[in-house]
Amino acid sequence: MTLAGKAALVTGASSGIGAAIAVALGRAGASVGVNYFGNQAGAEAVVRQIEASGQKATALQADVRQRADVERLFAEHIRAFGRVDILVNNAGDMVRRMPTVETPESVWRDAIDLNLSSAFFCCQQAIGPMTREKWGRIINISSVGARTGGGAGSIPYHAAKAALITLSKGLAKELAASGITVNTVAPGIIETPFHDRHTASETRAEWIRTLIPLQRAGQASEVAAAVVFLASPEAAYITGATLDVNGGMAMY
Repeated sequence: MTLAGKAALVTGASSGIGAAIAVALGRAGASVGVNYFGNQAGAEAVVRQIEASGQKATALQADVRQRADVERLFAEHIRAFGRVDILVNNAGDMVRRMPTVETPESVWRDAIDLNLSSAFFCCQQAIGPMTREKWGRIINISSVGARTGGGAGSIPYHAAKAALITLSKGLAKELAASGITVNTVAPGIIETPFHDRHTASETRAEWIRTLIPLQRAGQASEVAAAVVFLASPEAAYITGATLDVNGGMAMY
């Protein structure tokens, strides 16, 4: 699979799954815009890894929850690379685990804005450039919890991630005639800082032991490999699909 000549933009790419995706796209031959919100050092480290593989990359700061910031992000990306062929909407976070009855409006809105609104705003900006080229790949990063309802105290996050799957399906229908595919990747338990922040180590170990047939957590590189495939010419006949990367934790 080769992405030579393509330009990719990955949101939330300064660490974890997003960083692995950005590096993998670069190794596959794409130029990469590495979006970050506050972790500039992490984004610049990702840029160096991509450059070491021989591809062009640049770190692009933006708060993708804000439409104006997203507009600026895409303008800067296109100035740097001249095009946007691949968009990976990876930015997201649980914000905070807590019972539904105790969840304040601010946590609900933060979860929706970070995990869903951000992807919607980025898709809006990507459609024009991709339509002009009659080629595009949009890949949205959801979660196994979008399928199952997720663990305790995570309803706003997983509701947003479930909506992201529906957003992908709707856009896949709308954009097919323009040569743009839209798909979703739904990771399970992946070894990243996300679970360090939101899941106790003993809880994670119990989930791996009792819920995952493969009996291990996944690696960010394994999610990245799924994204590279969906971005590739080999996946041209796949759209509106959700690719589960969860070790068998949920099967559909």
